[in-house]
Amino acid sequence: MHTLRGKVMVLNDIFSKKHSMTTIITMLIIATCGSFLQIAGTSWDVTSHIMQEPETFFTPSHTVLYAGVGLLTIAAGTSGFLLIRNNELRGRSFATPMKLLIIGSTISLAAGPSDFLWHEIFGVDGLLSPPHLALITGMLINAVATVVGLERIGVHVTSSSRQRLIKAAMVPAFAALWFTTIWYVYMFSLPFSDGENFQFNLNPNIASLIAIVTLPLLSSIIFLIASKSIGKFGAGTIVSALVVGTNIFANIVPSQGMMISILPWYFIIAILPALIADIILNNSTIKSKLGLRASELIAGILVSSVFYIFNYPMLTWAFAIPLDMPIANLQGMQAVASLTSNFLSTLPAMLSITLVPAALMGLLGALFVSKKITIPTFQKQQLQQPEFIRKKNEETNRIR
Repeated sequence: MHTLRGKVMVLNDIFSKKHSMTTIITMLIIATCGSFLQIAGTSWDVTSHIMQEPETFFTPSHTVLYAGVGLLTIAAGTSGFLLIRNNELRGRSFATPMKLLIIGSTISLAAGPSDFLWHEIFGVDGLLSPPHLALITGMLINAVATVVGLERIGVHVTSSSRQRLIKAAMVPAFAALWFTTIWYVYMFSLPFSDGENFQFNLNPNIASLIAIVTLPLLSSIIFLIASKSIGKFGAGTIVSALVVGTNIFANIVPSQGMMISILPWYFIIAILPALIADIILNNSTIKSKLGLRASELIAGILVSSVFYIFNYPMLTWAFAIPLDMPIANLQGMQAVASLTSNFLSTLPAMLSITLVPAALMGLLGALFVSKKITIPTFQKQQLQQPEFIRKKNEETNRIR
């Protein structure tokens, strides 16, 4: 009895108004970890399906995926409890992302049994099935919620150590958001939606057009917002590197070495534009010569222009049919084994097709961020002056 009472007192203390800010920050960090694990596990699981590996529930990719789901469920439950318990939180700016976490996690959780029922009724499905679309929609809502929540909670924090913690958490949060938006586009672009009873694949030309328009646009927007939000040189580069690293972990490493050969130069070419963009955005000499808006426009163009390489290897499939690549007629291990050679052989043609429209979409994304996105400024820590110094300053001001 005493043990139960003690646990209740601890919970009451954790969720008290006094400690609510600490609890919310902790909850958002947990949600960030969950969002990152969820999209990494999902991407890995798709690769496993492409490799035609034996499908069971207890797979490494499912472990990563559902670990993320579990963390997000904890964050969503905490958000709901805090909003119910503390009425004044509902009027704060960070209440909206807390509500989004509840909505996104609910959709993701509902997608699990819905997918099971879909399989039971309609058999094997493809990538773009209604339950899968619901799942990725919930994941996207969660990813947006974590980024917005961290940004808005930072405005209410004056402690420099907590501000540094929040900005550090923004790195994986933006990486998770970026990778999730990529996979949302993949849902409509990749030709993996031919199920047992339903064929949801879009027309190959329309699917490739969707990729050309949306992927560079979103890359430009997310990179610039991340760079401005974190506000440190290297922040945008680290976010980009984390996205590329997750892609390598989830989509290249599981290929049993069949795509490892081009890994070093892929990583360099994918990250180099982000690094140059980071320098342009944060070097005071360059910014003074170009101006802030021109720096953002150039950075957006740089990051978006190489989107086809940045999204290797999955994006190659989106152009397989329009470019008549051999992998369009292959499946499983044969397709994966031929993917790199198909990618390299068509790379000059793909760059000639995509470079200009990607740069234009990056420019549009940068203009949108420059004109429409306002980044809240974190408060500077206020240092308390000793009483005798404060009185002396007041007296000096009166004399003046």
